[in-house]
Formats: sequence, structure tokens, C-alpha cells
Amino acid sequence: MIDPMAGVGDASGPVPGADATGGEGKDVFDAAAASHNAKSMDRIRSFMGIVSGCVAGVLGLTGLEGLICFVVLHVTVSIALLAKMKFDLRAYTRQSMIGFVAADLQKCGMSFMLFWTLFYGLVYLF
Repeated sequence: MIDPMAGVGDASGPVPGADATGGEGKDVFDAAAASHNAKSMDRIRSFMGIVSGCVAGVLGLTGLEGLICFVVLHVTVSIALLAKMKFDLRAYTRQSMIGFVAADLQKCGMSFMLFWTLFYGLVYLF
């Protein structure tokens, strides 16, 4: 049986001309740089969730208005990150465009909710 992903044929040895990792052999990807890029984007998006929650709370947005504020600011920050990368996503990460824009929505949404309710309560309830 031939396993094309592992580059192994019936003889239990490498298939001549195949990459031992099973990849195309032309794609160079630095794991340390990818990890650094992911951490940087995570910090930026986490900060965005906190700041957008503060903004929504201070502006007194409630219900769907606050949710729309979060989604608009999250997409805006994602597009700004893409612009910083000159829209060459493959040079920095292995995510698809949709995956990149939708990344960290849940985690940032929790930070957003925390600061949204905190600042709304501080400004309008106390």
C-alpha cells in the first residue's frame, strides 16, 4: 500500500523524488516566526476586545447595537492587520481569509462583554 502523505511506498522506504514530510517540498514555513505572528495578532485582538467593550459601555450601547459595535470593530482590526501584511496572508499565517477575519471571535467576545458591562455599569448605573 502506498501512503502518499508520508512519502512511503510498498518497500517501506522513501519514494524517490518525494519529500519525507509529505509536503510539496517548495513551501518554507518557519514555526518560530508563525508562533510570534500568532501571539502578536492575539495581543492586538485581545486589546481590541477590551477597548471596544469600553467604548460600547461608555456610549451606552445596549442589545444588538453593542454586538454590532463589536463585530464592526473586530472586522476593522482584522482588515487593518491584513493591510499591514499588504494582504499577503500566506506569507504570515496558514489561515484562510475567512478564518483570519473570524479568528478569536469567541475569546475577544468574552473580553468585550466583560468590559462592556463594567463600563456601562460604571457610567450609567453608579
